[in-house]
This record gives sequence, structure tokens and C-alpha cells, in this order.
Amino acid sequence: MATVTGQMPLPRLTKTNYENWSIQMKVLLGAQDAWEVVEDGYVEPAANTNQTANQLKELKETRKKDKTALYFLFRAVDESGFEKIAGATTSKEA
Repeated sequence: MATVTGQMPLPRLTKTNYENWSIQMKVLLGAQDAWEVVEDGYVEPAANTNQTANQLKELKETRKKDKTALYFLFRAVDESGFEKIAGATTSKEA
């Protein structure tokens, strides 16, 4: 098993444990405050959109949560699973 930043084991998806893995990943990503972005996704605003400082801060935080979730998903699958999701750019896509 891989570890979450060296502390606790990271659940590993296999061909036979999807249900258990899914439950564990939801809890893990929820603890990282990242499950909502996996479930709902987010929309990148157009480059020339005028945004307030608060909107920019919220967008930055959402991006961080998404990349955290994507990293955990990449680490929690075996090689064949990784090959299937390697091209994903968001956690929802993965």
C-alpha cells in the first residue's frame, strides 16, 4: 500500500475491491476537504474574466483541492488503472 504523505496507508484499487476502495477514498478525500470537487468538478473561468480578490482566492483553493484529489487518485490505482486515468486533468475526469 502507498502512504498518504508518509502517515497512513492509502487504499489501493484492485480488480476485486472497488466498493471498499470507493468508500475509503470518499472518506480520505473528504478528510482532505477535496471530495466535493471530485464529485461536482469545477469550471475554469475564461482568462480575461474580471474577478474579485475573493473569487480568485476561492478559485486557487478549488484548484489546490482538485490537484490534491487527482494526486491521491493517481497514487491509489495500480499500473493498469493509472494508464486509464493518466490523461485526466481534473479529479472528476479521473
